[in-house]
Amino acid sequence: MDDEKIHPMWITLLPIICLLCLIHSAGGVLCPNGCKCENEILRANCSGAGIEVVPIQLNPELHVMDLSQNKISQLHYTFTFYEKLYILDVSRNRVKNIGSGNFKTQKVLKFLNLSSNFIDALGKDTFEGLIQLTELDLSNNQLESIGANAFKDLHNLTILKMNGNQLDYFEEGTFKVIPNLQALYLDDNSFIEISAELSDLIHLKVLSMARNLIEMIEDEKVPNLHELQTLVLVQNLIQDIQPKGLDTMPNLDHLDLSDNNLTVLPTVQLAKLPKLVNLKLSGNKFNYLPAVAFRGLFHLKYLMLTRLEVLEGMDARTFVDNINLEKINLDYNYKIKTIPTRLFHGNPKLRYISIRYNAIKFLVATHFPLDQLEELRVGGNPLDCNCSMGWLWKILRENEIENGGNASYSRKSIDGSLLLIKRTIELKLDVNDVICETPEELYNKKLVSASQRQMDCSMSWMAIMSVVLTILFILGIVIGVFFFIPKKKTNNRLDKEMPKIIQTSYNAPPLPPPRKSLPNHDSNNVERYIMPPILLHNRSMPMWDPYSQHCNGNGNIYEQLNDHRDRPHIVYV
Repeated sequence: MDDEKIHPMWITLLPIICLLCLIHSAGGVLCPNGCKCENEILRANCSGAGIEVVPIQLNPELHVMDLSQNKISQLHYTFTFYEKLYILDVSRNRVKNIGSGNFKTQKVLKFLNLSSNFIDALGKDTFEGLIQLTELDLSNNQLESIGANAFKDLHNLTILKMNGNQLDYFEEGTFKVIPNLQALYLDDNSFIEISAELSDLIHLKVLSMARNLIEMIEDEKVPNLHELQTLVLVQNLIQDIQPKGLDTMPNLDHLDLSDNNLTVLPTVQLAKLPKLVNLKLSGNKFNYLPAVAFRGLFHLKYLMLTRLEVLEGMDARTFVDNINLEKINLDYNYKIKTIPTRLFHGNPKLRYISIRYNAIKFLVATHFPLDQLEELRVGGNPLDCNCSMGWLWKILRENEIENGGNASYSRKSIDGSLLLIKRTIELKLDVNDVICETPEELYNKKLVSASQRQMDCSMSWMAIMSVVLTILFILGIVIGVFFFIPKKKTNNRLDKEMPKIIQTSYNAPPLPPPRKSLPNHDSNNVERYIMPPILLHNRSMPMWDPYSQHCNGNGNIYEQLNDHRDRPHIVYV
């Protein structure tokens, strides 16, 4: 009887024993529901599986474990079995306390993602054992402070992300233990300055502090970051950069100061950054861009000046120092109505110009170095599509014709706008966004749809006739004025003419030597010429008129007195 009872028991246990043998032969692997276990590449993906605890029955040889988007709330003693992990992702869970020593066995872990949890503190032993960790993501948690020794074992850490927390300061010595850090992300925190504690990061190359509360970059308070190459300070409250505010970052090649409160372009401060390649100043409050605004930035290639809502103008020499400039963006500057002629002609390497959505009405070919450009974007402006826009209309029309024939063009959509690309000269135009506002017949129509007549600046026969008639009318008026002016009489009275002679004849010739007697006149006639007028009147003598034809002699008396026919010099006595 006992044997009969024992026999069914062995039969019952046999399947369990076989199952245990299979589990043992498979390396102890049980893949939870919702997970995808890829043992051939040593990867387990449990993202979004709805699990609440870290599974402990996965392959202990795993290299990659993805536990993101679950309901895990604690990590205590859960990773002891996985000593060969290279990548561990526990993001978007409910972890609040990481604890101490929970990563002691992860000696080869390279990447740890703890973002989007509820972590509020880091202890001195939180990351104990992670001696090979190179990237740590703690973004979007609730960190308010970090212990001075929190990163003590992370000697090889190169990337640290702590954006989206509530940090506003660092304790002294926080970064001394991670001198090899190269990238630090502190966006969306509450810093009011660039912390001086960052000076310990002697090899830091990227610092991002966007959307903090920084109001000023002060002299002597900025950390020494001589190897820093990228500085991002987007959407702070910066109103001023003091003269030496950027002196400690001489190797910067990328600077983003967009969406701050700068009212004056920091020309002097930027001149301290001779290696700057990429500069973004969009969304500030500059009213005017002066001559040589970016002085000394000879290596500048990319310049972003969009959304400058109060910018009204710029000098024609604004970019003259930037001889290596390749791309410039001046979009969404709603008060810009004109741009200086030949503004971009001092930049021989310029390939991309965008001046979209400004208030520009007139564009002429001399505004742009068309022979060197690869892309020109001018759409969104209230253009006056008169014949002066014929150069742009012609380019657009030729491109459209070539594209219709499938010759050497292609279409490509960038930022939602249709660009027409000419492969032969690499010129891109935002064809569908170049819309006319005036004249009335082209209102709200594409420039490319205008006719040849509307873009032709040559004069018609009616215009020529109008010009000719106008010229003839003006000439008639001029001739009439000269013809009808009364001529000056030459035989005016002597008492009116002779004073004019004296007043105007400054270089009169000398009087000829006196003659002993007047020819053809008797002595009685001589008396007439020398007798005073009153005696002549009493003797009833006629008034002497030297120009009279009745005078004795055959001609004017002065002709007889001057053999050389010089004009007489008359002296009153």
